[in-house]
This record gives sequence, C-alpha cells and structure tokens, in this order.
Amino acid sequence: MPHVAWENRAAAKRASVQKAIPAPWRVSLDQIPRREDGLPILDILQKHLSEDELIITEAPPLDTLASIHGGIWSSEDVVRAYCHRAAICHQFANCLTEVLFEEAIKTARDLDQYRRENGCLKGPLHGLPISFMDRFRVSGTETAAGFISWLGAKETEATESLSVRHMRTLGAIPFCKTNVPQSMALAETTNNIHGSTRNPHSGLLSSGGAAGGEGSLLAMRGSPFGWATEFAGSARIPAAFNGLFSLKVSSGRLPTLGIATSDSSLPSRNFTIAMMSWDFPLLRHMARLCLGATAYEEDPTWVDMPWREAKIRGLTHRRPAFAVLECDGNVQPQPPIRRALRSIVHSLRRANYQVLEWKPPPQAAVVQAYFKTIGADGAQATRQHIKAGGEPPVPMLREWYCQEAASPLPLPEYLTLIRSLRKYQAEYQKFWKSTEKSTVSGTQVDGVIMPVCANAACFENTLTYFGYSAIVNVLDFPAVSFPAGSVDKTLDAIASSFVPLSQEDNSVNASYNSSAFHGAPVGLQIMCRRFEEEKALRLVELVLQSQAACQK
Repeated sequence: MPHVAWENRAAAKRASVQKAIPAPWRVSLDQIPRREDGLPILDILQKHLSEDELIITEAPPLDTLASIHGGIWSSEDVVRAYCHRAAICHQFANCLTEVLFEEAIKTARDLDQYRRENGCLKGPLHGLPISFMDRFRVSGTETAAGFISWLGAKETEATESLSVRHMRTLGAIPFCKTNVPQSMALAETTNNIHGSTRNPHSGLLSSGGAAGGEGSLLAMRGSPFGWATEFAGSARIPAAFNGLFSLKVSSGRLPTLGIATSDSSLPSRNFTIAMMSWDFPLLRHMARLCLGATAYEEDPTWVDMPWREAKIRGLTHRRPAFAVLECDGNVQPQPPIRRALRSIVHSLRRANYQVLEWKPPPQAAVVQAYFKTIGADGAQATRQHIKAGGEPPVPMLREWYCQEAASPLPLPEYLTLIRSLRKYQAEYQKFWKSTEKSTVSGTQVDGVIMPVCANAACFENTLTYFGYSAIVNVLDFPAVSFPAGSVDKTLDAIASSFVPLSQEDNSVNASYNSSAFHGAPVGLQIMCRRFEEEKALRLVELVLQSQAACQK
C-alpha cells in the first residue's frame, strides 16, 4: 500500500471523529495550549462548559445515578453533559477514537421514556455514560486499536464485547472509545491514526499506556468510568500518571470474550480486564455489580465467583496486616514515590495497623521471563498488522521494527520459560504464607503496598521499566492503584547519595526531572492474592481513611 494511502486513511478517520462532535461544541485551535508549553489543561477546559454541565460532570457519580433514578436529572441531561465534556477533552488532549454522542443521547432519551411509561429502571446503572478503551468492540463502531490495517470494519451486535453487552443490560450507555498505542502493548499512547494522547496535567508528560486515552479522559472527568485491559500495567500505569483509581482483576473474574487482540504467545491467564475511575466509590460499586455476573457465562474462561462480602467482613473482626515493598531490588522508585510510601506507612501505623517490610523472592528475572513469553512468537503478528496498513512504526517500536524479524522461540525454550513462571508463582505463595509468623494476629499479610511504576512521571517515549506493574500480572494477582499525592520539586529532589542497583536503575534515576514533573500525580497500588479483589478494594479504602485522619 503506498505511503500516502495510510495517511489518507488516518486523516479520514480523524475527520470522522471531529465531524461527530457537534459544531457548537468545537473549540478553535488558538484556545488550546501548545503541548510543548507544558501547561495543565484541567482548569482551562471547564471554561467551555455551562454551570449545569459542570455540576453534573463533577458530582460524585453515585450521586449522579441517584439523581437520575430519583427523577432529579434526566438520563438525557447527564449523558449530554458528559458528551459535551468528552468532546472538549478530546480537542484538548486527543483522547478519543470513536464518538457515539448522537447514539448515546438517543439511548438516554429512550431510557427516560421507559422510566416514565413503566415507572421503573432498566438496571442499576440506568442512564450512566461509560467509556471504553479501543480494544472493546462496540456495535456500530470500528475497532482499529491503533492499527491502520484494522480500520474499515464496523462491529455488530453479534461481535460486540461481552462486557459491553453486560453494561447495556445494566442500563449503562456506551458513549465513546479511547486511544491506545500502536500494538496495544506500549506504556505510551500514540499511533499513526489519532496521534499522541496528552497528559492533562502537563503537555510535556506521557499519559501512560496502553489505556492512556482512557486515563486522560477520566482525569479530565470526561467520563465517570472506563473499561480497559491489562497484561503488564496497561491500566494501572495510566491511572498512576493521571491521578486515578484502577482495579486489575485476576484472570477469569471478568470476561475477555470479544476483546480485540493481536495474536501472541501471551499465556491467557495473564490477560485480564481492568476498571478505571476518578471516583473510588463508583469503582467499588461497579466491582460489586460485575464480579461474578452470570451474564458472563458464555465466556469459556470466566470463573463463576460472585462478589464475596465475607472477604470484607473478615477484616472487621481483626485489624488487617499490611506490607510495603519499597524497592524490588533492581530499580529504586523515584523520590516522589518513596515519599508517598513513607507517608502511607506513617498514617497506617498511626492508626495502629501493622506494616511489615516486604522482601519477596527476587522479581527481576521472572519479569524478564514473563516478557519473553509475551514475545515468544517474535511479535510477528504485530509486525504483520503494521505492514498490512503500509504505516511506519511509532517511535517506541522503531528500533525493534527496523531489525530483522525475530524467529519464534523453540518450543522447549518456551516451555522452560512457562515452567519458570509457575515455579516462581509457587515460591511467592509459599513466601506469602510464611508471613503468618511475623504478624501480631498470626494471620498472613493481607495486602502489599507498592509502586505502580518506578517512574513518578515521564516524558513521552521514555518509560522502559515495568517490574513493579508486571509482577502483579506474573502472579495473576489483583491490584488496586490509587492516587497518593503529587510531585513536589522542593520535597522530591534527587538524593546526592544515590547509588544505582543496576543499569536500569541508573537509567530510571537519570530520567527523573523534579521541575518538569512538579505537580504531576503520584500513584501507588495494593496487591492481594489471587481472586481477592474484594479485599484489595477494602484495603485501599482503609488506606484512604488513615491518610484522611492524618491530615485532620
């Protein structure tokens, strides 16, 4: 395909997104700060919304639901307000790939009529707009997922992702899809169709990836809740870089059926779904509604495990024991993350929780083995999808793409890697069980507080270390990421006594810029054992409460 062809296809797609934004909602280019100026856009975009739209989109989402269900706000008013805000967000940050505003408003109008005529609701999420990372197939839209070659085909009701269909049955309204990187597997969000998504806290910084479009939209409150995917931090990293909450589940608790994917050797158990929101109560509410939903029965990988309130009640009879992982032994977290960890440990101990130092089996080698299994096919499918569109690779893929295509790993070598992962998982389980000897209650540690990423923030195309996020996927554990402050150039200067633990450590330390990162969000995560999503959410709630108590 000629070089100009992919450019034309990309331009046509961008134009279709722009055309789907109503003319009164369009912003002139001179009102949008230049990315290179590094200005935050969170406050600027609010000037383009009415007072009523601001009230609706900035209200706690569960209050918004209550207002819809109580007849105070119509579904149409809420959906229209979020559509307008998402339109403004996209023009400032380049975060959307599909715009369903017209269909969403019509659906909201139909829901309002249904309520008037029947005196009841379609479901517990009746009238709530929901956004989706552009790997989720939504009827009537394309699912390019960052590839030019995937443009063209429209999804139907038959091809729609199971999780999207479930949202509809609960009364939620899909209203947009969000940007992902070319390959769907980078911690950056850029592709040749839509370009790069902007971090709303600073144009200089990356929004993370692969769900960086979702992270950026949610950070600007252009959506109350978003769906994403995970295999090495794809939702948790954007959540950390954008000041959000995210739940990465163990494989099987949420359905992957109907999610767009490039063929790979990735063990299916480590490809999971994730939830994202700027509002923790909504994240918890959605988890209660979705974990174990019988609507997922047609997914052959689904685990029939309803929400277990007992996992939470068990923490009311005793004080849970926390552990903290300050360093994985290979790369030291940058100063703002270390400060955030110390702050949380202080607040928990002040609230009389036990916090142990976490020293698990060394993680670096097994994370490296995990990534080798992901690329065991030589990433040939990704290469083929890029070639089929006639497009060039994005910067983070350029060096790999320009090299001669790698051969797939021989089967014996691949199986050896898989065995090493299973061996490590068993070692980790044994280590976790051994912590019952160290806790006051005689029970095992309940959850581990740790960085999402060694980097507090980063410039585009510079994030290279994923040890802290990927280990969760290696273990197939659940994790909840949460905001834990922001970078402060005065408090978070680089220590003159820094001694690198590895070449990667030296590189991560050199990439830190306290002045450029000033004000950027800092995110941490709590990891629990497999299928303990309920407990992970409860532990984050306790951490947030202890921090709030310390600040009084």
